[in-house]
Amino acid sequence: MVISLFTSAYASDKLQQSDLHRVADLAARGELPILLIVSQHHCPFCVRLKEEIIFPMRLSGEYQDSVIMVEILLDSTEMIRDLKGNLVDPGKIGETYDVWVTPTLLFLDHTGREVHQRMLGVNTIEMYSHYLDASLEAALEAVKKGDKSYTPTRKDIIGDAPGYDQLY
Repeated sequence: MVISLFTSAYASDKLQQSDLHRVADLAARGELPILLIVSQHHCPFCVRLKEEIIFPMRLSGEYQDSVIMVEILLDSTEMIRDLKGNLVDPGKIGETYDVWVTPTLLFLDHTGREVHQRMLGVNTIEMYSHYLDASLEAALEAVKKGDKSYTPTRKDIIGDAPGYDQLY
């Protein structure tokens, strides 16, 4: 139990980033996609996703050469650098990508362009790894090929959320 808590804390420390501009530079040099995990401090689904899927993925080392995984916390009061180097409130990044639910996983190139359909929330944790692996593979391929054909649609952004249009 102690090892598990230490491991999760270690993975979490390295996951949260305050300088996405630096991350973008690393992604550009390595021709890697950025998996931007948009979450909140007290989101139980975010915690579960990180504990059961994201932290084990990072600690396995299997994804080290295929993706840069980072997290921002929308409800953080600390300013962060966005992908262009501007100092912004984390909520501004959420607004930029029209994030309305946490967790949201964004698959980005070094410019901040979405290269694959985002993953919204957590429905079935048992299948999440499978879908995430497929999305990471597609994102890596898009970045390596310079494929800019993916454009998020309104349905990609809202998923199948009933009444989303009535929230805004």
